[in-house]
Amino acid sequence: MKRKINTTVVVACALVIALFTANCSKDNDMTDAEKNAIQALNNIVGNYKGNLAATYGTTTTNWQGINWTVDKNSTITVNNFPYQLLADGVSKKSASSLYTTLVNEKQRPLKLYITTVQPQDNKVFFNLSSNFKFDITTANETYELTGAVSFNNKQFNSSYTMNNSEMQMQFTIYKLVKIKKAHATAIIQEDFDTPVSFYLEGYKM
Repeated sequence: MKRKINTTVVVACALVIALFTANCSKDNDMTDAEKNAIQALNNIVGNYKGNLAATYGTTTTNWQGINWTVDKNSTITVNNFPYQLLADGVSKKSASSLYTTLVNEKQRPLKLYITTVQPQDNKVFFNLSSNFKFDITTANETYELTGAVSFNNKQFNSSYTMNNSEMQMQFTIYKLVKIKKAHATAIIQEDFDTPVSFYLEGYKM
């Protein structure tokens, strides 16, 4: 992160990476802050069901019945993410081929990653990864789109409340980049000119 944050957050950030190493499994080698961060992550793990709101400009679209899973490796998988809502970020609408491609996309998994956590009283605050990727297949080609994510300058953009098992996640897609792996090219999609903000709220099942 660009600015210095408190010791608990720094430890938690390192801990997410350290979960993949053997040393983290040795309880005697951990500080109290590390143990608290692991416990916080363990509390988050589970299956969730809730609703999603997508906002672009002054318009908000609500999408019911969204399911997601948080696993022990800090991966969040939104099982039925409505990628077609990204078409709202294309102001040219049907005059743009990108709009046509996105509006015809189907619901499918979206993967996000928890990068930092901070336990605080009855809550666990956490941040998400700064981008995500998904494949696009048209009649003419297959390529990857990378979405760049911002969090409206908040230190923590998402949270989990322990006493009622409620999770809230917020992120804004402000840029789409077309990746052609075969040609090693990355092209910013200029037609995606309106940020789309997503807000998910749900409860552990």
